[in-house]
Amino acid sequence: MRRGVILTITVLMGFIIGCCPFRKCAKPKEAAVKEESEVQPEKVMPKVKLKFVFSMCNDVEEMAGFYTDLLGMTEQAFYKAEDGSFGYLSYLCEGDVYLMFFSTTEEVPALTDWAWQPGYEGGELNVTSWAIQIPEEDFAETVKRLQTPEVKKFSDTPQWRQDSYWGFTVADPQGNTVEVYTSPPEKPESTEWLAE
Repeated sequence: MRRGVILTITVLMGFIIGCCPFRKCAKPKEAAVKEESEVQPEKVMPKVKLKFVFSMCNDVEEMAGFYTDLLGMTEQAFYKAEDGSFGYLSYLCEGDVYLMFFSTTEEVPALTDWAWQPGYEGGELNVTSWAIQIPEEDFAETVKRLQTPEVKKFSDTPQWRQDSYWGFTVADPQGNTVEVYTSPPEKPESTEWLAE
């Protein structure tokens, strides 16, 4: 009986310390040391930041009319050569990122269809597009400013999207798909846009 008790205690202790007493295996300390020596030093990645987004266009003045006058973005820099050979337009966005448009004498084909974006169904072009967040208190007024015949719109009014935000997809003068949106803190009573 004593032998059975000792054997049972030995087996239990082996399992408690992480090694079966009937198999040859490294003791926990040895195993831990071996694992530590096999571990490769962690690769230190550089801290990178997206700083500039460059986009070509045909006319920086038209782009300024859209982004500055209609959307309400603040220009950081604007230049257009008198002969129209070169121009740029820059907006400093949140997070210290610059959205910059450049024009040269070379014609840039304007997009005519909608880009795919996750917020709505209908865009089919696999091209770069972006979304611009508008404060909730300014969103309705921004939508009104965009309701001009010159601005191509995906829908007549904003849509409640992904059960979390109002989205109004438009095209800038170069045909880039731009989702103008706002995220209210709570879901509205009606998900049909009521023009104010």
